[in-house]
Amino acid sequence: MSNAKNSRISQIMNNMKSGKYQKQFKFANFGSVVEDSIMAQQAHADQRLKEIQAQRLLRTSKAL
Repeated sequence: MSNAKNSRISQIMNNMKSGKYQKQFKFANFGSVVEDSIMAQQAHADQRLKEIQAQRLLRTSKAL
């Protein structure tokens, strides 16, 4: 290996030891809430669709 490659690897290892790569918070808590999952979102959307359809059915039956 070249000296440059060795020094880069040493720099990365030192950064890892110091915890530089541990503090990435973009998705830190993703999935901790049930609503984060796709299945929960789909269930919520299905329930909302049923509510809308029931309201629409009531409105159309009152109009007749």
